[in-house]
Amino acid sequence: MKGREIPFKILGRSIMTNKEYDIGLLSGYFSGLLSQEERSAVEEWGNASEENRAIFKETEKVYRSINLLKEMRQYDPSAAMQKVNTRIKLEKPNKNFIYYWQRVAAILLLPILIFGGIYFYQKNVPEKNTIVWQTFSTPPGVKSQIQLPDGTGVWLNSGAKLTYPSAFIEGERHVKLLGEAFFEVAKDKKHPFKVNLGKIGVEVVGTKFNIANYQEENRTEVVLTEGKVKLYKNDIDKNPVITEMKPGQRAIYEKPNNKLSLHPVDTDKYTSWIEGRIVFRDDTMDEVVRKLDRWFNVKIKIATPEIKTYVYTGTFRHETITQILNLLKKTSPIEYTMIPSEKLDDGSYERQRIILTKK
Repeated sequence: MKGREIPFKILGRSIMTNKEYDIGLLSGYFSGLLSQEERSAVEEWGNASEENRAIFKETEKVYRSINLLKEMRQYDPSAAMQKVNTRIKLEKPNKNFIYYWQRVAAILLLPILIFGGIYFYQKNVPEKNTIVWQTFSTPPGVKSQIQLPDGTGVWLNSGAKLTYPSAFIEGERHVKLLGEAFFEVAKDKKHPFKVNLGKIGVEVVGTKFNIANYQEENRTEVVLTEGKVKLYKNDIDKNPVITEMKPGQRAIYEKPNNKLSLHPVDTDKYTSWIEGRIVFRDDTMDEVVRKLDRWFNVKIKIATPEIKTYVYTGTFRHETITQILNLLKKTSPIEYTMIPSEKLDDGSYERQRIILTKK
């Protein structure tokens, strides 16, 4: 169902619902260059109709995917989107609007696919029985899914890195993980599947579990949804088992003091991200900020220490960072300020900065 047509004006620029729009504004929104008033206006336009909402979400996916090119070459996403906008204006106006957007996505994703293939796969064919290790990285603010040589499915959260061999030979199934990932391991009782997490590791034969192992954090977390999991200590000579987990348990390994603890949990809270949901269940503001930082690729600073003690419960799926912050404001006495992103020397923009203070 189409929404009502409303003019969308910001600083002399206008967007007309379901008819025309300004790519520059959408680009500025996702790179953090708009004021809070401008961001609210963009979101109002995005919620005016199903068609606008679809355009908004697809723009977000494409814009965040452009981060893939940063490690391969200098890339100016704003300039690229402006070129696309020019091409759209040259098209005949009687064509369907969604058709135009499909062309935008195709134009922007084509170089990502081409250079991504070059980046993730080697040109030379390895010799027989030679193990070639490769790393799959997910850019900040992006989630992805891959399948390993044995059929194991892996969902990677924002900023995660999975290192794995091009083929599992001699019965060994070993991978390394930095960041967060959900594993659905292909069953093979004769050949255990192991995940190296640094000081500790995970061993399974076929199960589903979630791991959060970020390098900058002082803890590693494992949440088991199905089957059994063994946690072992990484030693040079042998790998002694520390504990065995049961479904519905969360293991927390504290890196500084080598302590491990097990807790019964609602696993949906820790695995909902693979379905595009952010779930908070009696979480402190520190935990809320940690999740939002990675989910939206922003940098939130808590300026008032008292805010850290606030506890939140809620589930979000399609909301923007601004909408979530506005909802948090309604349940607690906080205010937030968005600082415009600055352009870096390589042509990219720094992460959107947000300051939280007590109201």
